[in-house]
Amino acid sequence: MRSPEEIVELPQVRLRSVSKRDQAFMLKLQTPEVEGEWDTYDDAPDEKLNGAYYNGGREIVELPDGTPVGSVSWIQTPHGPNTRSLAWVIGIVLLPHYRGRGLAAAAQRLLAEKLLEGSKANRVEASTDVNNLREQRSLSLAGFTDEGIRRGALWRAGTWHDQVIFSRLRND
Repeated sequence: MRSPEEIVELPQVRLRSVSKRDQAFMLKLQTPEVEGEWDTYDDAPDEKLNGAYYNGGREIVELPDGTPVGSVSWIQTPHGPNTRSLAWVIGIVLLPHYRGRGLAAAAQRLLAEKLLEGSKANRVEASTDVNNLREQRSLSLAGFTDEGIRRGALWRAGTWHDQVIFSRLRND
């Protein structure tokens, strides 16, 4: 369990369901200009995984005034043969001009809390490229623990990439 001194004050954000009015915004989040170096994949559309198949979902990240700034997503992954061993895996994308303000950390902290409160899972995971230092910092600020390197785990831009894996447990 983290002590109160270790919990960092973050800006306020809200998570809300995606609605039909968000269609253009969600498409904007999928452009190379927004996805950037770390989230642009060159796979054909039929090779992309459907998060719904993995009990996944997506929500809009918005400022307190209702301004949408990005989205968070989640899926489940098994770590054993029983349902109690399911863990959540989360991801985030923010519009470029909202990055570096602590909003990603706030949204990821909020999402982790929501997933743990609404399920029996003990673990929420996130991973990022070993060179994506901003996201590593964001996950640390959100209360996640760096667990080390997952070698050659992610196919992106025509090559395999190592990832840093982070986790947050129910009792963290």
